[in-house]
Formats: sequence, C-alpha cells, structure tokens
Amino acid sequence: MKKNLSIFATLLIAIAVFAFLTKTAEADKTVFGSGSLEDTEQVKQISLNYLRDNTANRAIGSADELKVKSVEFDELNMAHTKVFQTVNEIPVWEGEAIVHLKSDGSLRTITDNLKDSIIVNTQPNFTAEEAEKFAVQMYDGAAELSENPKVTLWVFRGKTRDHLTYRVEMPHLDGTEHTSIPVIFVDAQTGEKVFEYDNLQTASGVSLYSGTVNITTDLVGSTYYMEDTTRKMGTFNFNNGTTTAARYTDTNDVWDTTAQKAGVDAHYGAAATYDYYKNVHGRNGIDGNSGPGSVTSADGTVSLVSSRVHYSTNYNNAYWNGTAMTYGDGDGTTFTPLVTLDICGHEMTHGVTERTANLTYSNESGALNESMSDVFGAMVELRARGGTITTDTWKIGEQAYTPSTAGDALRYMDNPHAKSGGGYTADDDPDHYSERYTGTSDNGGVHTNSGIGNKAFYLVAAGGTHHLSGVTVSGIGTSAAEKIWFRGLTVYMTSGTNFAGARTAMLNAATDLYGGTSAQYNTIATTWCAVGVGACPTTSTPTPTPTATPAPTPGGGGELIVNGGFEGSVSPWVNSGTGAFYTANGSYPHGGTGYDYFGVNNNVSGQAYQTVSIPSNAAGTLTFWLNVSSSESASTPYDYMYAEVRNTSGGLLRTLATYSNQNQTTAGTYSQKSFDLSAYKGQTVRIQFRSTTDGSVTTYFRVDDVSLK
Repeated sequence: MKKNLSIFATLLIAIAVFAFLTKTAEADKTVFGSGSLEDTEQVKQISLNYLRDNTANRAIGSADELKVKSVEFDELNMAHTKVFQTVNEIPVWEGEAIVHLKSDGSLRTITDNLKDSIIVNTQPNFTAEEAEKFAVQMYDGAAELSENPKVTLWVFRGKTRDHLTYRVEMPHLDGTEHTSIPVIFVDAQTGEKVFEYDNLQTASGVSLYSGTVNITTDLVGSTYYMEDTTRKMGTFNFNNGTTTAARYTDTNDVWDTTAQKAGVDAHYGAAATYDYYKNVHGRNGIDGNSGPGSVTSADGTVSLVSSRVHYSTNYNNAYWNGTAMTYGDGDGTTFTPLVTLDICGHEMTHGVTERTANLTYSNESGALNESMSDVFGAMVELRARGGTITTDTWKIGEQAYTPSTAGDALRYMDNPHAKSGGGYTADDDPDHYSERYTGTSDNGGVHTNSGIGNKAFYLVAAGGTHHLSGVTVSGIGTSAAEKIWFRGLTVYMTSGTNFAGARTAMLNAATDLYGGTSAQYNTIATTWCAVGVGACPTTSTPTPTPTATPAPTPGGGGELIVNGGFEGSVSPWVNSGTGAFYTANGSYPHGGTGYDYFGVNNNVSGQAYQTVSIPSNAAGTLTFWLNVSSSESASTPYDYMYAEVRNTSGGLLRTLATYSNQNQTTAGTYSQKSFDLSAYKGQTVRIQFRSTTDGSVTTYFRVDDVSLK
C-alpha cells in the first residue's frame, strides 16, 4: 500500500511539474514586449547574434564593428534593432541593417544594406576644418552661407572605390530660388569631390485652402499666441524676411487679418498632420515624441515644433530643413501661398522619414523620400476632409499651382504622366521603373521618379490596370494601403533603400499586418510588378506582357527558365559549394530584389544550375545579366566564373564564357550576356554558373534575370 501511495504521489508531482512547464512555456512565447531596459538589452544581444550568423560568409569586416543605433518595439510585439556599419569606428554611409524579431525572440527577417568588401584607409590627410574650406570653395554660393557648415567623417562607397570622406553640409537659406542645403563629400585623402546632393527637402508647392477652421491657441496673460502646447506645435511669421520669425499674437483669438491667414492654414495643417499620425499610426508627431521642438512656447512650458510662414518675397517653395517647416507665399503666378493640408502633411512627413528610415535625398532613395511625402500628404488631406476620395485626392498642388489655370496640378499620383513641363523624361514624371530618369538633375530625379512610388500607392489603394505593363491590380483601399506604406517606411527601410528594397519592405509590412498569403500581400506584389519592380505573384494575377506585345507562343519564343530573376527563393535553381550564395533582398539586384552570386571568400568554389528542356522550335537564345565587383587588381585574372552547358548528369558539354576579376566594374553595374544554344534543341540540359577563387582578396560575381527562349 505504501508503495502504491508513493507511485501515486510521484504521478501527482509529475503532473504538477508538467502543468508548470506548460504554463511557463506558454508565458515564454513572448520573451519581451514591455520595452524595458532589460528587454532592450536582450533584444540587442539576440539581434547581434543573428547578424553574426547571417554575415559569417560575408566580407563585411568584423561583426563587432556593427553598432546598435536603436531598438524599437511595436504594436505587434515585434522588436526591430537598427544597426549601422563602421570601419575603425567610422560610420559607413548607407551601411545599415535592421534585425526584425518576432515576440518569441525568433528571427522574422533582416533588412540588409551592409556594404561588402570595404577597402579604405581610415587615416585622413587633413582636418575637418580644412575639409570645410575645400567644400566651401567647391560651392559657388559660399559667400552667402546662412549657417556654419556641419562636418562629419564617413566611409563612402564611390563609383569605382571606397573613400574616407568628410561630409560637409552647408545651409544656404536666403529666401531666393537658390535656397538650398548642399552636401558635399570630400575625399579625406585627396581633397577631391566624391559626391554631392541638396538636402533641402522641398514640396515644390502644395496647397488646398481650408477656409474658416478651428485652431488651438494659447492664452498668456491677455494675449493669444498661435501655439498649441498640447500637440507641442507653434506657427511663426517671417514677415517676408529670411532670418527672424516672430510670434503670431492676437487680442480676441479671431485670426482674420491678411497676414494671419497663411499662419492659420499652416497651424491647422500641422495639427491635422499630427492628428493623422497619432490616430491612424499611433505616432506622436515627427520624432515619435511630439518633437523636435526648436522654440520655447510663450508661456515657457514646452518646446514647440515650428511652422514658419511668409518666408522671403515671392518664394515659390516650401521645405523641411531638419528642424522646422518653412513656407513661401509664391509669386502669385506660378504659386499662391504654399500653406495648407497636403503641403503640411508633405513637409512633416519629410521629418518623419528623417527620424525613421532617413532616406538619402538623392537618386532612388530620394525619389522614395519625395513619394512618401506625397502619399502621406494626400492621406492627411483625405482624413481632414472627411475621408471621401475625390479626383483632387490624387492631385498635388491643384489649387496653389498656376492659380490662373483651373484644374491642373503640380503632380498627379493617379497619372504621373499628366504632369507637364519637367523635361527630364519623354513623358515627364515616369510611372514605371523602365522610364525612370537616370541623370543628375533634380538630385538624381527625386521629384521626377517619385511618380513611380506615387503610382504604386494609387494602384494599391484604388486598383486599376497599368497602361504600360498591362498588369491589373485589385485595390485594397486607402486604410490598408497607408498602414502598409507606413510600416514599410518606418520599420523596414534604411537610408539607402531603392525601389527594389521598397517592394521588399512593403511585402514584409503586409505579411506582418495581414499575413503572407493575404489579398493585401498579393496586391502589394502585383502592384510593384505593375510599375516594373519585381515579379508578379504566381498565386494571383499572372505577369502579362505589355499590351503592345503579343503573348509568346509555347516553345516558339516562350520563356524556358523558371525564376530567372531569383525572386522569393532560389528554387528551382540548385546551389552547391561554399562559393555560391543566394539573397532574396540584396543590395545590388539587376531587377527585383533577389539574385545569385558567387565567389566572396578566398579559396572557395561554388555552382548553381537549372535543368531545362529546349524544344526543337525554340530560338535557343540564352541571356543573363552579370555584375563583377572585386578588390583584386584588374591587371591579372585570379578569380573566375564560368557559364556552362552540362548534361543532366553534370558532364560538361560546353563552356560558354569565362569571366574573372578583370571584368570588374562597380557593384550593381550589370551587362547583358547572350549565347546561341540552338545546338541543344530537342535536348534536356543544365544551364550552370560556376566560380573558383584564389587565396587572397575577394571578387563578387552577381547573376540575375536569366532567360532562355
């Protein structure tokens, strides 16, 4: 009997222990979420460990040189660790990664813009003060700088090599059409100019006047000030000057004078923008903490985010300068005052972008920066005006732009080609990636190429068929679209994100919010395909050819390669060896986001192949895009990649071409290769890429967009 009791007691204890462990396991499904200091430190360590594992085969230097910038927890109980790359403690321009963790501490994904194979001397040959002098001499408006230049040291990846540079930012805010914030990267060894762009983030004019509105002001003594101490925002008057902005005051809180009206619009627009971000996205203003404040309120209680109106005389612009919004009155012909709902949303979104992804204001990242401001400017206006979509919702600046011409606009989100007078591309603002402007004007097309992102958002929200690609998109409405766009921007983008990276960011955001098999996810994928970025999802609308081109007939010109763009996965390609790699979200795709690459490490070999049956009536033409970047000298071949045709057992039938480090160019600069495979019609063969590397210095061979017809 004692023995039976003992067994029974043991059984009870076992059941209790099991229940405890089960309960503990359930509790441990969320290992963080409070955002405490302990959680933050735990997330840092988990994230850095994942980065070390994922970069073990990457030539990015020591993982210990990756520095944590911030850890953020979101409403989905996910954690996001933003990391920047350094070399000898010097930050790498646009060298960033974000590690995204699920609530149980497991890896969701990594946004990876780290720079591979950096080779740079980190010892400058001259001081920051001397770099400032060099940059000022390079800038023809030097005599009129309005503030002292700001100088910081960076490692910068140039077109042909890596540079140690001084980044010199030189504010020139004089109220003329030359108002700008030029940024020049000066090589810290040679003194040469490496790169430049204008960091004055402008709207180019947006205004939809709101008439009589209610605004929040502050009473101090017997005087009212145009200051909202709850939202921590204030509006100030430049009085058509450029140096000092005065407080707006009134004795009866009825703001109706001519000089006050522009202030009312800006103040109302700032409040509407704040409320939009707060109520729709849960964000407290520009920096997430009701800041950045730059002026103390009249009652001395809070620091206010500033809107400044009546800037200069006949100033046809508005801008965000990193600390405040500034609005011109226009010249009455090109623009009337640029001070209302969507322009406030546009300018304040520049601030939100700066405090999150910090998209560099040049080239594709700059176009995304501008597009984000147009998108959320439109959404601010839509919400403030009751949520009913009209044709004006998709117009930018329709009432402020050329006031004597009714119905026109500065930009059109639904039809970017409707813009006139740009002159950068044949159809003015492009709405498809193939039409993008690639010159240097407009900071590399930041306002011009924003049409691609604008068209994408319009299609996601409203649906439609793209006139060039022929792809039809089923819209999901503005509510889902704006949530995906906001999460994509603030969680998954980094300063160097391009259009391919934006597509990946939006897909990640859609997965988080609605699931990876949802209609919303498929709409995002289809939309970016429609505007020429990435492939359409095979589970929904198939990728059509442009309407002007007939569909290929089977065998007689049809595509034989499956997943030639390496999108979503490497399958059905077969990678093997220690020198073959696949990335779904690489820094240097030719198209889309994925590609296969070879080499990378020393003394390795690797290969990738796909088995293909070539019909007797096929053309037999193989093409692919190749990019070779290397730290080797180009004088002698050391590292090799071979394009091959093999039989199904792997036996070599023909070496199509041999490439080496002698074929090197800059990372991301591809050239198309073409070969005649008509000799293999009626056969099943392997198309293979194979690489070998020697014992010193690295080479990358990137292969993308493979086609066989």
